[in-house]
Amino acid sequence: MTAKVPAYRQAQIAIKRYIEEHHLQPGDPLPSEGQLARDMGMSRLSLREGVKTLEAVGILEARHGEGLYVKTFTFDSIFENLPYSFAADGKSLRDLLQVRTALEEGLIGTVATQATPAQLDHLQHLAQRMMDRARAGETFADEDREFHLTLYGPLQNQFLTRLVDLFWEVFRRLHGTTGVTHWNMQKTAQDHLDIVQALREGNVARSGDAMREHFRQIQERLGSGDGDPPVVTDILPRPPSRTPF
Repeated sequence: MTAKVPAYRQAQIAIKRYIEEHHLQPGDPLPSEGQLARDMGMSRLSLREGVKTLEAVGILEARHGEGLYVKTFTFDSIFENLPYSFAADGKSLRDLLQVRTALEEGLIGTVATQATPAQLDHLQHLAQRMMDRARAGETFADEDREFHLTLYGPLQNQFLTRLVDLFWEVFRRLHGTTGVTHWNMQKTAQDHLDIVQALREGNVARSGDAMREHFRQIQERLGSGDGDPPVVTDILPRPPSRTPF
């Protein structure tokens, strides 16, 4: 016997189908709640429940006094819904690193053939700032994040940029700060300088080797999976904020 689909779930499906069939883009408005309910043949209560769930996952945005709009895609809902068990699981961190490594290593060769001198200069500036901060015993979360986002700018792929940012942010949230050493920070900064140098040479093979070395030493610090994973210093926490996660 087929299980009955809850009304709110039916509303979700109907609203997403409406967005697709009408080719709505981020920022486009939807009809009023009453009109949608009539068009979809459901109660306003069921529609409202479906709308709330779609708001929660970042598909719709309710603007006070204006109505419903298609929301610009972000990974915010993924960040907000990361289960605590994932954050506490060392294997999850290693699994995430494996996927991130494959993504960044696989694309760095294309960057080597497309990066402009201006983009490389900016990467050099960021990597040098990382080294300067490391030598001063300071962390460099902002520079590190900007480096990895800037690195794939030459590919002009917005989805890739969002995905790299997602990996960076999740990785940052999944580890602590205990055990960070000046040596680890300087090694991480040097890895970034080596990546830039390989890119300047336009050497696809060396670029891949530099990126591989960067992730290899991170993997070593994560360990083989026995016990709690050690600290990863590639992604250092941001300075404390007044706004909690």
